[in-house]
Amino acid sequence: MQNIKFTDNAIKYIIFDMDGVLIDSVPITKKAVKIALAEIGIEPNNLDFTPYIGTGEKNFILGPCKIFKKEPLAESAINRFYKIFDELAAKELVAYPSVLPLLETLRQKGLKLAIASSSAKAKVLSSLNAAHIPKDWFKTIITGDDVTFKKPSPEIYMSAINTLCAHPQNCLIVEDALSGITSAKDAGARCFGVSTSFNKDTLTKGGADFVGDDILEILDLI
Repeated sequence: MQNIKFTDNAIKYIIFDMDGVLIDSVPITKKAVKIALAEIGIEPNNLDFTPYIGTGEKNFILGPCKIFKKEPLAESAINRFYKIFDELAAKELVAYPSVLPLLETLRQKGLKLAIASSSAKAKVLSSLNAAHIPKDWFKTIITGDDVTFKKPSPEIYMSAINTLCAHPQNCLIVEDALSGITSAKDAGARCFGVSTSFNKDTLTKGGADFVGDDILEILDLI
């Protein structure tokens, strides 16, 4: 990661994406998507889900349904996906090892925390619960249900910043996806990219101000 440190009072708010940042949900999401797609006759094994990372789980279903001209079945497949995901999450979903220590340290330092995830509210809340991340540690949680346009639109991060009554320059956004980095930068904030979904070079080329392999490296910036 770049050896750059913010001034003491520059960053007052840290806004986290959820999937691929706080929780290791992408493998479970892909597993649930593949089951749901297979049930409506779409062979999922040869599909590339990379373009959908960070844009909301519905696109994991809507994209293939459009490709295979099965849009009429998309809504039922999405509903089925959520049921499968909840079953898998209860057994398999975990927070990344650094998450709880990082959140506790940031809270002790007096920083205000928020989540801005393109996922549906029900999925966000059930995921936090399954991963044992206290939702009351966050001043606000903005989800895909709260916005009109998903990432890479800046709407979701602008909404989080406005809800926090913050200035974008006082915010650090933590992302793993290229669409999320675009969203963060267009909202006027700085962005830390963690290499859980894309490598650091790709994240840097995508516009991240700082990159690292572990979100605990955020502490080097504050």
